[in-house]
Amino acid sequence: MFAGALVFASAIALASSAPHTRSGGEIMQRFHVGLADPDCRKPSARWRSHYAHVAEHLADQDETALAVFGYVLDEVREAGLPSEFALIPFVESRYRADARSTGGPAGLWQFTAGTARRHGMSVHGKVDDRLSVVASTRAAVRYLNRLHAMFGQDWRQTAMAYNAGEGALRASRRKGAARLSGITRSYPLKLHAIACLFDQHADNPRWQRAIERQVPRLVPRRLPAATRDLRAWAIAQGLDADFVIALNPGWHPGARDALVPIGTDAGRTAPDEAN
Repeated sequence: MFAGALVFASAIALASSAPHTRSGGEIMQRFHVGLADPDCRKPSARWRSHYAHVAEHLADQDETALAVFGYVLDEVREAGLPSEFALIPFVESRYRADARSTGGPAGLWQFTAGTARRHGMSVHGKVDDRLSVVASTRAAVRYLNRLHAMFGQDWRQTAMAYNAGEGALRASRRKGAARLSGITRSYPLKLHAIACLFDQHADNPRWQRAIERQVPRLVPRRLPAATRDLRAWAIAQGLDADFVIALNPGWHPGARDALVPIGTDAGRTAPDEAN
């Protein structure tokens, strides 16, 4: 079980007095409650070592990762999916929305261009929805939801299908798991190891203090159709423009949604605002 669950529980009360922010402790509590497999007695030592940087990455106050992780976790949990799936971007991109791989995948969830287009994202010219946390997370959650239903709500099978494709998983069921690559077979082990790293670090007072910091609650915001300058829009809203820019590396004139810190007048994606 998650050793720090009780330590983090106080964060919920704290966040209630400041609804536009929450502590990392509240995020971790929400993460723990949604785990499909909270048993950390036998995590993979190999992958726990390999991903040891993840917990420190979340504790780094100069990074946006903790706030973005909270947003992705919210989307995963609201879809009724296990918290483990919110860890996929750690494996795929180190939770960097602007990540690009030499083989072509890009963004938080590392979609290829072809896969992104099949899931309703635009990838052409200077437009690349894979770099949008909002668009790519919506697509990833829809896809994971479909896979989760397809594979009997088995989170491990679902994770492997996300990595290899549903066709490969179906074929492996008919012909044996040995036909799957080692990367695919180890995928759920990686996610479980990262979850157990959070469990392990919950007993570390320094990490607890760092993770308990307040971070903005992030939500999609539908921008006016005429918006051409995201920085100018953010300044007009009284938001930290540099932070908004960092959250939206794929934003371009004509993009309708942006990920922003929730404020007094900011909420989830709504109908067009007045220009």
